[in-house]
Amino acid sequence: MSALALFSLASAQLANYGGFTAKNPSDAKTVASIHNVLALFNYALDAKNTDALRDVFTDNVTARVAPTPTNNLDSLIKFYNGTALGNVMNQHTVHTIFVYDLAPMSAKSISYANTLYFGPISQGQSFARDVDTFYERYDDVWAKQRHGQWKITETGLSTGM
Repeated sequence: MSALALFSLASAQLANYGGFTAKNPSDAKTVASIHNVLALFNYALDAKNTDALRDVFTDNVTARVAPTPTNNLDSLIKFYNGTALGNVMNQHTVHTIFVYDLAPMSAKSISYANTLYFGPISQGQSFARDVDTFYERYDDVWAKQRHGQWKITETGLSTGM
């Protein structure tokens, strides 16, 4: 079987996973919107612009990214402002995003990111080297808002060095 035939077969199988159908243009628009919001999330962390997270998460977001889960956006922003993100340079690179279980007002996604942290952290913490890499996986639940934008209602982070 040719490489093109294998690609076509694999694409057809992935296109129908979790309710996503490549034949539905609104699905493609939803996927593109979710990709864009995830890019904003990573940019907001790198730029230390945690107010931009208000365009990423709902006010009542449930987040399992901290040692203690948070149940609202203000607590999540406080967590990000009080962690290493506020004390060192970092660079988040999202490289794989899979959107599935699409419905008119909801969706789910799995995304992978590599995060580089540069330099020591204050508050008694430090990295083993001048640059450390974290490999992250986010599992997100999305809701379409009144004005059509997509926001995360639940997020969970798995990470490793």
